[in-house]
Amino acid sequence: MAQTLFKLFFTQRLAALASTESLRAIREGLLWILPCLLVSAAFLILSECARVLGFAPSLVTFLAGLHNQISSVIPLLVAASIGYMLAIQYRLPQLPVAFLCLAHVVVATFILRDYPRTSATFVLFIAIASPLLNVPAIAWLHRYRWTRLVNEDLVAHNLRGTINMVMPGAITSLALVVVLSMLLQIPYVAELQGPQVIDALESPYGSGLFVTLMNSLLWFFGIHGVYAMQPLFDVLDQAVVLNHAALAAGEPIKYLLNSGLLGSFAFIGGSGGALCLLVAILLFSRSQSMRLLAIASLPLSLFNVSEVLLFGLPIILNPRLFIPFLLVPAFNAMVALTVVQLGWVSPAVVSVPFTAPVLFNAYLSTHGDLAAVVLQVALLVIGTLIYAPYVRAIHRQPTEGGTVYLKSLDMTFRGLEEKGRLLELDPVLASHKLLARQANELSRIQQISDYEFYLEFQPQVSTRTGLCTGCEALMRARDAQGTVHSPWEFLQWLAQARLMPDVDVWVASQAVREYQKWQKIGFALPMTINISSATLTDAAYGERLVEILAQAHGQVSVEITEDALVSDIQVTRQTLQKLQAIGAKIYIDDFGTGYSALSYLHQFPVDFIKIDRSFVVAQHEPKGAQVLTGLLRFCEALNLGVVVEGVETAEQLAFLNSGNELIIQGWYFSKALPGDQLQGFVRNRASLAEA
Repeated sequence: MAQTLFKLFFTQRLAALASTESLRAIREGLLWILPCLLVSAAFLILSECARVLGFAPSLVTFLAGLHNQISSVIPLLVAASIGYMLAIQYRLPQLPVAFLCLAHVVVATFILRDYPRTSATFVLFIAIASPLLNVPAIAWLHRYRWTRLVNEDLVAHNLRGTINMVMPGAITSLALVVVLSMLLQIPYVAELQGPQVIDALESPYGSGLFVTLMNSLLWFFGIHGVYAMQPLFDVLDQAVVLNHAALAAGEPIKYLLNSGLLGSFAFIGGSGGALCLLVAILLFSRSQSMRLLAIASLPLSLFNVSEVLLFGLPIILNPRLFIPFLLVPAFNAMVALTVVQLGWVSPAVVSVPFTAPVLFNAYLSTHGDLAAVVLQVALLVIGTLIYAPYVRAIHRQPTEGGTVYLKSLDMTFRGLEEKGRLLELDPVLASHKLLARQANELSRIQQISDYEFYLEFQPQVSTRTGLCTGCEALMRARDAQGTVHSPWEFLQWLAQARLMPDVDVWVASQAVREYQKWQKIGFALPMTINISSATLTDAAYGERLVEILAQAHGQVSVEITEDALVSDIQVTRQTLQKLQAIGAKIYIDDFGTGYSALSYLHQFPVDFIKIDRSFVVAQHEPKGAQVLTGLLRFCEALNLGVVVEGVETAEQLAFLNSGNELIIQGWYFSKALPGDQLQGFVRNRASLAEA
């Protein structure tokens, strides 16, 4: 039990994190730009292929230029899409807010125009962070009347919403200008990327761990890792050139850590070892949507283009993939450095483009060492295995639902299958919410499993004779401490767990056993049991119900609610006809409170109507009295028996006692009683009637 409660607490915390509207807005905003990313990546691959195949340089430049131009507008699209989602949350005009967020990125890019590297590093981060700060600020400013330029009655709704965004948009834009200008006054920010020296690579393990972890960490928060650490990557490129020169001169190769080693072994398929994640999805994920995204990203990832996966899955601000996203590149780098240092694989001595295909980049950068290819494949397998449990955890619900046996009811609850579909719903949010709901449900069912279930019987008294003519069997539950729980506390959880057919069968069995026990001592009293729509619409459970009630020879009847009549009409009608064939009566419970049952009375075999307590309570009002009287006349016209529920006072009984015979059920006569006490009540009513 303690383990379950801890799991419940943990999953609820994850659900709360995933439910954060800002994170959801980011994920969905990034997902919307996926087509643009695919087009941009396609032009990059085409330009690289054209260069390798020896096409005209003008064509290579043209294709690369198309890629660069599309990539340059990605931050604008990110800001607009995130702003649009947040505008929905804050109930602001969506398109004006989205365009304002786009304008904020333009403003930031202009302010950083004299710092190109800083701009390239942080423009995507600004595109993500700016809407998160500015949209709530716009919503806060919009609450004040002085920020609204037009009143509600002057212009149409759409125009009013647009114009009233002018002042909040101007204020937030000005605030952005002030903040960025102040940050640029800090020397470290303005000169963020100072020069690095080659000596920084003398400690390969420490430097390699720093580069891989920092690159992944920056990308996780939407900051371009390569741009952010460009001076260090320049040094890594320089190390490859120096290694090549040393090889040509016959001198020992000094720099084991270089861009070739990281590109071939640490960042396999792109940042975070994206190709490892793709293979893990294809091998271990059950989600068709995730697999489809992986297939779409695979050709690009083979050329070390990982943006499609970073934005499409997404990996950015996805807490469930944070650990492997950091761990895989760092682990691969450490293993590769060790293997190269041992002399099993040649160090990288040839500069290759970052878009060089996987396997080929390892072979070319090590000057044709096949062992490098083997190492890359081995690291790809290891990275896939590291990602595998995290990929499976995203959609683990079908195999981790849990099973609980309810001893008293002799039935088993099995955890529900996950129904959330990745990319159709928000992947992280849907997964966490479903897991939290299942954990909560499982906890409730585990509590219920220890209950002792039993039946009590509420008498039904005739207004004409004063005799007890029947009773309704009601389900009760008692916990280990002896506390009796209301049916509303546990029936809803049993219904959500889809256990109501089993509950109905158990109630029917207990009712028949009680009737047979009464019969042995010479006591006979008709009773009714409540049957859910799930049982009536399931042919197999319907047959079991008929077989059980047949043993009572028509003395145990069924009550159904109006909603049961609208589920599956054909199956329901067949089940009801079979019940009537064995002598059981059909009652419609809570008549008049649900769907319009009038149209179903001629379609289904109905014997009795149970008028809901709400009509009895309302009879002291003129309209309420008219409605109740109308219902009674309606039932009389159709020659239907009537049971009135919830009668608690003499006044209510007097109002009902003025017409034809009615059957009264309520606390005025008696609450629900155990079976042995019911016999005394029946005898007492018989004595009062004779007197």
